[in-house]
Amino acid sequence: MWPEFHHGAAAALRLAPPGCGAKEEGELGRHWIMYNKPRTRQHAHAGFLMGLGLQGHLLALANTDVYRYMAQGHDVTMMAVLVGMAAARRGSMHHAIAKMLCLHIPALHPPSFTELELEVPALVQISALLGIGLLYLGSA
Repeated sequence: MWPEFHHGAAAALRLAPPGCGAKEEGELGRHWIMYNKPRTRQHAHAGFLMGLGLQGHLLALANTDVYRYMAQGHDVTMMAVLVGMAAARRGSMHHAIAKMLCLHIPALHPPSFTELELEVPALVQISALLGIGLLYLGSA
């Protein structure tokens, strides 16, 4: 599982970050990312998503695209999207991403949320917490 994930992340990190390179080469856009989404859940694609986030390419995704990835229920993909989106906006204190990250940390939920009984896997909780750290990097 993890070797496939790391292989996908390494493949994404070989790509040039947005804004680098010649204009005619083009940048990875939303359509390219969504077109290359596999039909089945794959650990390599999750790693690729995290690598795209580290490079800043995940900013091209719409909120509905992020929701589709999160709604798959694949822990590793959820972890990759959370960390990738936070890394893409590191240090920005972006409000919408902060809400998405806090939603996956049950300790931050108000008492009324206990009725919903959201079961968030530990891997996803840890990645959301790490994402909050990246999102608020240097804000103190």
